[in-house]
Amino acid sequence: MDLQRWQAAAVPWWVTKVGLAGGWVVAFYFAASANEAPCTTAQPCVPDPLFALAVVPLLATPLLLLFGRVLTGCAMGVLFGALDIVLDGSAASNIAFGLHAGACAVVAAWTVRSRADQHEAAGATLVSLPDMPPQRGVLRIVAVLLVVFGFLTFVQYDITNGEIEQHVANASRVEAEIVEIKDTHEVWVELPDEQRAGFEPLAPETYEVGDAVPVLADGTWVRMENEPEDVTWWLTLGGAAVFFAIMLAVRERRRRALWTGPVKAVRVQAVPIGPRRILLRHTNSDVATVTTLADLGLEEPLYHDTEQFGRVWRGEEDPPVRLDPAEVLVAGELHHGGQVALLLDGEVVATSTLGRVRPRHTVHSAHLPGEPVTAGTPVDLPHAVWPGDRRRTEGAVLLLGAAGALIALKYYPDLIVLALIGVQCVLSAVTRFQPMLRLDHKSVVLYTGIWTYRVPWAQLHGVRRSGPQLMLAFGPHGDVLTTPQLPDRQAGEKLMWARARSLLADRPGERVTRRLNVSVLVGLAYAGLVLFI
Repeated sequence: MDLQRWQAAAVPWWVTKVGLAGGWVVAFYFAASANEAPCTTAQPCVPDPLFALAVVPLLATPLLLLFGRVLTGCAMGVLFGALDIVLDGSAASNIAFGLHAGACAVVAAWTVRSRADQHEAAGATLVSLPDMPPQRGVLRIVAVLLVVFGFLTFVQYDITNGEIEQHVANASRVEAEIVEIKDTHEVWVELPDEQRAGFEPLAPETYEVGDAVPVLADGTWVRMENEPEDVTWWLTLGGAAVFFAIMLAVRERRRRALWTGPVKAVRVQAVPIGPRRILLRHTNSDVATVTTLADLGLEEPLYHDTEQFGRVWRGEEDPPVRLDPAEVLVAGELHHGGQVALLLDGEVVATSTLGRVRPRHTVHSAHLPGEPVTAGTPVDLPHAVWPGDRRRTEGAVLLLGAAGALIALKYYPDLIVLALIGVQCVLSAVTRFQPMLRLDHKSVVLYTGIWTYRVPWAQLHGVRRSGPQLMLAFGPHGDVLTTPQLPDRQAGEKLMWARARSLLADRPGERVTRRLNVSVLVGLAYAGLVLFI
């Protein structure tokens, strides 16, 4: 395996997750900002079933790109760009999504070429996988259920649309008077027979109390003539379910295709780096990561007990001799995003997808990064280490992004992806206004994105420094958390001094506790606000 060539051939991660995903946001902004023709009685805003189905690739594009489904995401971007040019009469929208579709096509071609180069650089060794392919599991059941759900939503759309057409055929055209406008988006009208009805028009700011509005009335069924009732969202929901089912079926087909003939293979070292996550190394260089459904038990325990791990972590004892990582044979599509099978002792132990190598907040307890920190800087307790100006500025920008997503949702409530982006911005922003560490007489409090850990001093094994970051090992299993970049260069020494001081009190029986960070509650409140809007 020509590892240097294999790694150089890969498309950089930011091309898709930053370039294309960000380009989609820009294209959507320009399309949403374009001036649209108002809905009139002469030219009503008639629901478009075909465009409702086109919303599926529109929303799927950024999600697929962010989750590493590059070719599928690019295909959806190209498809929606073509559909937008055909179905949307807005020139601004056509240009914006047309340019994005062109960028997606370029990146897709680049990705295809990149994967071919990676496949060639992976070597010439071919193997045939033993035994039979695994039985079709829960993914097949999920795919079938999604198809059934999609079919039912299409049926529901047909029934509901038929009822609307029947009402329109029987309805009478009458002039209704606007009597009230609630919350700036809900318009209430009164018919000549004193019956009242409420609507949520596309442009509520164009209506005023006292205006006459033509409506269609069939008994208690009342609808605006210039904005017929739109139930095409049933088609969007059903199309999304069927699309997701197709993705699952294609993934299962690719996995089972590994058994149809000889496939390329390379022998690598497998280093567990987390629960069911394995780092693949070749000639002492990181190649890729894979995630499995179960722990494969590839590594023997390195330490006799937690006390020994703590002494080694603090630098008080030399680390034990590390055993050589287990070797596995990786066979299949040897490129980023490819389906592969892991073989151990001639048997397939797992199938997975090759992922990129990225730094993780949690490192394996057997790993000894950085240098041990010793006690040396007294500090008055309680003491907190706060983020620096850069992280606070990032937090302010993220809050503005969350507010922008909320404002955009008010006018475009169908774009659920904006809600997901807003929630992520809120979660990230809150953590940038919290202390990074808090020290008191009994424990140290670690604030992470999702969890807040309270670690009694007796449960803290020690601290190691790697540049501006600290790695804290704690708990009976030697769990390790890495802090973000700390502005206080003496934070590690202060933390170890507080630990040494507290251990003199000897408080046995205290345990590590974990609770949800307040950022999660704020994120839930933001999600509730999205639903309210």
